[in-house]
Amino acid sequence: MSKYYYLDVSLDFAEPYETEITGVYFKKNIVSAVNQLFGEVAAAVNIDILKYNSANRRAVLRVPKTHYIKLRSSLTLCGKFEGHPCAYTVHKATPLLLALQGDSRDYTY
Repeated sequence: MSKYYYLDVSLDFAEPYETEITGVYFKKNIVSAVNQLFGEVAAAVNIDILKYNSANRRAVLRVPKTHYIKLRSSLTLCGKFEGHPCAYTVHKATPLLLALQGDSRDYTY
């Protein structure tokens, strides 16, 4: 089995937010959310952004399997991005990176 968990995550705002968010600020907000909920030890874990699209604020994250639940709960409870109300949506979560590639619901026969 894999040592990591992969998440397909997007950041949505309650009100229009026109400023472009880079991958660095996206990750900073995620690490800050983990830090607020679980402290500095949990926030020190490697959370990698494998792919990021700034146009729709969507990313593929990689986190060690042992810290998946902490990251997922931090994303669920995070409600602000630089003072603006927001919410993270986890579209998919899997221990296999290849599982993020395709979706049987989108397959045409």
